Amino acid sequence: MPGLTPENAEPLLRAEGLYKHLYQPSLAFWRARQPRTILRDIHLSIQPGERIGLAGVSGAGKTTLLNLLLALNGADAGSITCQGRPVRPASTRALRWYRRLVQYIPQDPASSLDPRMSVRELIREPLVRLSVEGHHGRRIDEALDRVGLDQKFLGYRPGALSGGQAQRVAIARAVALRPRLLLADEPLSGLDLPVRAKVMQLFNDMSRLDDTAFLIISHDLSVMPRLCERTLILHDGAIIEDRPTAALFGAPEHDHTRALVRAAHPDLAIMMPAPAANASYPVA
Repeated sequence: MPGLTPENAEPLLRAEGLYKHLYQPSLAFWRARQPRTILRDIHLSIQPGERIGLAGVSGAGKTTLLNLLLALNGADAGSITCQGRPVRPASTRALRWYRRLVQYIPQDPASSLDPRMSVRELIREPLVRLSVEGHHGRRIDEALDRVGLDQKFLGYRPGALSGGQAQRVAIARAVALRPRLLLADEPLSGLDLPVRAKVMQLFNDMSRLDDTAFLIISHDLSVMPRLCERTLILHDGAIIEDRPTAALFGAPEHDHTRALVRAAHPDLAIMMPAPAANASYPVA
């Protein structure tokens, strides 16, 4: 709706008070299983067209949160809504409306590309499965063009693609659906510099022209300034910072964030005070 701002617009997606626990078996059979909190009190709001980064080291809870947002798992507490409708694990048919609106770009394209299918079939498959109306051939051609792949690749199978080409096919599968929100897990991984630039331009164009929102998940904070207007830092299952990306890089508030920024941009180290002695540092 014209005139709405991020402050007064209805969020495209909202998560409120999410908790997720992992129940570990007790060493003593007479004791109850002990829960370990993986996510704690997660609040997240995504507006149409926003480009948001979610960064954190391995084990911070990024994958767990992603699985909740994809409705693959349910939260132990809290709620997720999309355009005001509740989102929770359900049958494929019951979630069809959500899958049309929210798409996922996996970090490992090999996990999402059926080796028996051609690129054309791979891009068409979600259009058919989600009962998308309209001219599928036109959507397939447009998606392939937007990710910078020649039409000759339509007949290729995944085994004939390089890692970067497979990643672009995975992106094309999602783009063909014209989703309102893209959840992208390390979307620039394995891409050479010219292709990285093209994918970043595609994401920026989709945000600006199509009002598509993005949640970019990465352990590498260095990609955030080029892709994201806003960045969230996930640490030990909690969001410890949620700020405009420029402000977060310019003056990190949390010691852990400061350590991440220093690791991503060593040239900024002289501009920031050193983290406290007990700060957690990213591991490779």
